[in-house]
Amino acid sequence: MEISIRKSSETNIISLSGSLDIYTSIDLKNFFEQNIDRNNNNVVINLEKLNYIDSSGIGMLIKQLNYVQELSGKFFIANMKPAIEKVFKVAGLTSYFQTLSESEFTSQFP
Repeated sequence: MEISIRKSSETNIISLSGSLDIYTSIDLKNFFEQNIDRNNNNVVINLEKLNYIDSSGIGMLIKQLNYVQELSGKFFIANMKPAIEKVFKVAGLTSYFQTLSESEFTSQFP
């Protein structure tokens, strides 16, 4: 998995590509610990290039959502591919996460 970050206004846009699974989810945790803090706490996770996610990956996203909320930040997920979105729906998490469609994402974070 590859992780990249860019800043748009007050928001960190974290793009994931490849697979977020049992082997790579700890990388996301470490990335958050190094880059997100109380002064830098709004996050959009861009899943446009994510090809695969398993339960460990979903669990890590939940942990990072909770981490950002503890820092009083906002957390969004954007650009889910249909296969990834299906995993979120099956797990009952579509209402748990705030999501942005591709058009919402591109209009808010050009």
